[in-house]
Amino acid sequence: MSSIEKGIIHDHIYSSNSKREKDCNQLKISSNKNDNSFENHRRTIRKKCDIQTDEDREEYFRRRTLNNTSCRVSRIHRRSKLEITMKKCMEYEDLNAKLIAQTSLITQVIDLLKEHLRTSVSNNLQQN
Repeated sequence: MSSIEKGIIHDHIYSSNSKREKDCNQLKISSNKNDNSFENHRRTIRKKCDIQTDEDREEYFRRRTLNNTSCRVSRIHRRSKLEITMKKCMEYEDLNAKLIAQTSLITQVIDLLKEHLRTSVSNNLQQN
C-alpha cells in the first residue's frame, strides 16, 4: 500500500460517513464472493451503498418514498391521537371538578337530614 493510498484511507477515517462506507465496502466485498449463488434471488437494497444498478436505484428510492410517506402519516396519526387524548383529559378534569362539587353538596344534604332526624327522634322521645 503506497503512502498516497494510506493518506486516502486516513482521510476516510475522519469523514462523517466513514463507518457506514466501511460497512458498505465490506458488504460489497462479501457479496461479490457469493454473487454466483444468489443470481436468481432478488437482492435486498436496504442502504444507499447497496445500489449497483439503475433498477436498484429505482427500487431504493421507491422504498424510501414509501417509507417517508408512511412516517408522515404515522406522525399525523400520533399527533391527532395526542390531541384527542388531551381533549378527553380536559373533559374528564372538568367532569371530576363537577362531581367533587356535587359530592360535597350531597354530603352536606345528608348531614342536614341526619341532624334533622336526630332532633325529631329526640323530640318524640321527650314527648312520650
